[in-house]
Order: sequence, then C-alpha cells, then structure tokens
Amino acid sequence: MRATFALGCLFVFSIVAFAQPTPLPEAKPHHSYKLPEGANFTATEVRIARPGDHTQHKVSPDAKAAPEGDFEIAGELCLPKTGTGPWPAVFFISGSGTQDRHGYGLAGPGKYLDCGTWQVLDALAAAGFVVLRVDDRATGSTPMGPSGVDAKEIGFQALVSDARFCLRWLQARPEVDKKRVFLIGHSEGGLTAPLLAAEENSGVAGVVCMAGPGRNMFDIIYDQTEAAMKAQGLGGSALAANLKVQRELMLATKEGREPDYSVVPKQIWNRADVVAGRKWMREHFNVDDAAMHKKLSCPVLVVNGQADFQVNPEKDARALAARLSQGKCNDVTLKLYDDLDHLFKPCNGKPSNMAMYFEKRDVDKAFIADTLAWLQRH
Repeated sequence: MRATFALGCLFVFSIVAFAQPTPLPEAKPHHSYKLPEGANFTATEVRIARPGDHTQHKVSPDAKAAPEGDFEIAGELCLPKTGTGPWPAVFFISGSGTQDRHGYGLAGPGKYLDCGTWQVLDALAAAGFVVLRVDDRATGSTPMGPSGVDAKEIGFQALVSDARFCLRWLQARPEVDKKRVFLIGHSEGGLTAPLLAAEENSGVAGVVCMAGPGRNMFDIIYDQTEAAMKAQGLGGSALAANLKVQRELMLATKEGREPDYSVVPKQIWNRADVVAGRKWMREHFNVDDAAMHKKLSCPVLVVNGQADFQVNPEKDARALAARLSQGKCNDVTLKLYDDLDHLFKPCNGKPSNMAMYFEKRDVDKAFIADTLAWLQRH
C-alpha cells in the first residue's frame, strides 16, 4: 500500500533544541524542480534529528533487525527575503508512498510522478510564510531510517513520529512565530496532521486536510480494492469470493493473528508485498480516528476534489467536516472542487484514473488561492 500512490513526527521542548551536526552538504540539483526565477524567498538545506523511539517495535519476535536508532530527515526551509520575522509557518505532510520534498515520487527507473506539491508550497512561501518541506524516508536525501532498518518494521506510527519531530523542529526556529504554525496534510498526511494537532499542547494554529480520510483506512482500502476489482471486470460470485479473501486478510492484519487459511491461501498471506505492508496497515486499522477528530479544537480547512477516485468526497471529506464539527472544533471550512482529482489537478471532464497522474497538469490555481486565503485569515 505504501509503495503505491494509493493515499502518496514525544513531545518535550528540550528535545527540539537540536544542535546542528557538521556543516550541511550542498543541496543536490533536483531532477526537475528549480526555485522560481526572481523568488522572494530563500530555500536552505536542513537536517532534522530523528531520534529512535517506541514507535518502531518489531512486527514479529524473529525479525532480524530492530530499527531502533537515530537518523536525520532531510529537507529545506523556505524563508521570506524581506522583513525580520518571526513569520507564520507551514509544515507539509505528504501522503503514502515515497515522495521527495517537492512532491515527486519515483514510479520506476527514471520515471517520476509529480504530485504538484511544489506549486502549493512555492505559493505559500511567496506569500510570506516560512515553509518546511522534507524528503520522505528512502527518498531524496533522507535514508530509509537508522542503519540496518528493515523496511517492513516501519509502520504508520513511526511516520507520524517523523512528522512530530519535524513539527517541533519548526516550532523551535527563531524565524517562526510559534503561535502561527500550521500543518497541511495531503491524503494519508490528512490523517497525520490532525493526529498531531489533537495532541495535548501541540501548539498547532490550524490544519489543512487535502483529500484526507474521513474514515478508517480499513474502509478506504477495502473500497479501493473493490473498485479496482470491478474495473478489471470482476463481478458476481468471482467478485464476492475475492472480496471475502480481502476482508479476512485485512481483519487478520488488524487483529494481529493468522488468517483463516480456508479463506486466505497461505501463499497470499506470506507474499512479500503483504508482509511488507502488514505493520503499516495494522497500525492504520487500529487508529481511533473518530475520537481523534472529535478531540481536535484548532481551525480546520477540509478540501477535496469531486473527481477524486481514491478518497470519497462524500464518505470522507463531508464526513470529516461533520465529525470535526461534532467535536471541539468550532471553525471548520469545507470546500469541494468540481473536476479536480486526488492531486487537486483538473481532469478536464474525464474520469480520474492513475494513468492521468502522469500527465503534465498543474495544480488548480483556485484551490491554491483558497488555501492561501484561509491560512492568511487564520
């Protein structure tokens, strides 16, 4: 799941006073992104200390490598060229899959998917926000994790912890107004961002949920799988049989048990991609997202494209906004955009699909303007 683009960081302030290590390496030329010509902001290479913590426990006792240990998350900090600060700030949290700081994900040898993240973040930086953008694990200049880490041991909670440390690092920067730090989460990041903001004393001024889930990932993955099966022509008893396997596989993953092998064949349960995503899925499936959303009290902007085929504008965006309004949040804004897909790019009247993601399209300007205006008001 995390290897696809299906949906793509403790809390002590003494921890975030990170001493800079040896001088940072020069930023490597990006394969596609360049700072806009005449930009009124700078982009400085940064490294954020990511200490090992309790979120990375072994999936099984016989796992060969325990990923406890320290490493650094690579990224860059964009600062206004004029003024003295402190300025309002934004930290962007990407969706599942591996994406670099500008929203490019490797989709094959020399083939990249452009999520368009850079267009959103450049606009915010140009408007006077401090912007932190980072490379996900195993992309750009960020390693998979500590030395010797086993990728299958990295679950969702470890990724949340990555984002938590990045948030605390940003809040500790002297250039940043600590009372005006916002989170923008796209897709899976649209769950991570409110999770962090709902934590006690998070200090987050507001959250933007871009195509974020309004249901547990269990339901979203199941619906995505059913839609994919139907798109492949499955129907009737064949569809029902395949969905029965899918549900038992997911329930066994959630409950931390072996499946009913009369339903799920052992070769499927032990398949490399299933094993690799097991911890990530188990931790997602056991998130109490309803309780978390009702606990969140800061302002939230919920945005979604009506053409999104990965999260549902009704089941997710509208449900999320309603759930937030039923809790502690008294400032919820919902915006749905006709013809925009999961990447907030126009579909030009065509049904959205994965192949379209590789077409050269820009993020919708109206969506960017609305997001900027909401951040400026708050």
